[in-house]
Amino acid sequence: MDINSLYELGTRVELTGALALWLVIVLRLPTARRSRQQKMLLMSAIGLAGSITVYLDPVTAALNHAFRFAESCGLFMNGWGVLSSALILDFVLAAMSRRRPWLVYGPMVLTIAALVALNYTISPDAGCVTSQAVAWYSPFWWLLIAAHLIGTIPCAVLCVRYGRRAGDDRPVRTGLLLLAAGFTSSVTFWCVVLAFLLARPAWLGALFPLNIGVTAWLMTAGVGLPLVLTVHRAARDMSALWRLHPLWREVTAAVPYVTLDKPVPRVRAVLGGPRTIRLRLYRQVIEIRDALLVLHDYVTSEAMEAARHHIGAQHLPGEQIEPAVTACWLCTALDAQQAAATPRPNQLAPGGPAHDGLRSEADFLLAVLRARALPAVRSFAVPPAPAGPAQARPAVPDPRAPQSSPSRTS
Repeated sequence: MDINSLYELGTRVELTGALALWLVIVLRLPTARRSRQQKMLLMSAIGLAGSITVYLDPVTAALNHAFRFAESCGLFMNGWGVLSSALILDFVLAAMSRRRPWLVYGPMVLTIAALVALNYTISPDAGCVTSQAVAWYSPFWWLLIAAHLIGTIPCAVLCVRYGRRAGDDRPVRTGLLLLAAGFTSSVTFWCVVLAFLLARPAWLGALFPLNIGVTAWLMTAGVGLPLVLTVHRAARDMSALWRLHPLWREVTAAVPYVTLDKPVPRVRAVLGGPRTIRLRLYRQVIEIRDALLVLHDYVTSEAMEAARHHIGAQHLPGEQIEPAVTACWLCTALDAQQAAATPRPNQLAPGGPAHDGLRSEADFLLAVLRARALPAVRSFAVPPAPAGPAQARPAVPDPRAPQSSPSRTS
């Protein structure tokens, strides 16, 4: 790949990365307003996105045409870059609970003023490092590089530090490490600029757009990861809400007073924002659980033990046993309720998920729904009352139920 091809590739990566970063920033704005730290992170991302955007060729041409101040060979772009570094450093200090705005934005104003003075006095046109011969000791560029490194290196270090402390929280750790990679790529860019000032190889200058584009995409991934997780969770909630609807409709038809609101159509129930969908799923799971508690009293302890013995003899996988047992006694309870049987308190606790939480509850109920289609559950029937002693079949132990001797069938 020659230098021109490398530059064109970098330009395309830079343009698409900048567009993607701005899109993610706009999508994150509504949620970032609720958290001060998220707001500060988004402000630093906006500063970095702005500094990337002003380096795009169409934007640079438009600025040079619209503003006389921008014609001074990249002075506008470099001034914005110093501002973005200040925003990034402000985010670092805020995350460390040591925010000092005057300590950040005061030197920022002085740095920009110094760049303007240098550009118009002892270092005229010092911003044109890619098109004019600038001395390696140019105070303009050394000051600019120092401003970027001072603002960006601490942020990369902070993201790595807190990413390693995230422990088992994989999404948080991944997001912080992506942000650290983005800030590290920005640091690399200014190191490349420094190397270009010292050595002047043409191929190194062609790497500028590609380096900026990689930075934009890494920042996009880091800032946009919460959006991806939100969409993924909303999709899972919508799927669970849709798939649980037949079970919810069946048990609430048998116990209608457990419902809080008027039932809505199945399609309408899965329409809405992520928070609305999650609230509906939470309500649906609670109503199914309440209905199961009521229907549980329509099943005798002997019938539940028989269901456990029956499932224990089917050699099902361990994760299917408890949902299959619940599916067995639920079918029996629905038949008894439809036959207008008299409910009696059942001493055995109904089955449930191994862990608390909406996701585990929904997964367990979905497993119950799937288990109702198993041949082992379809073949279950409540045995008649025992007429004499017989050898007991192996039972599946229930950790939530009190210990009792297994029932015997004739």
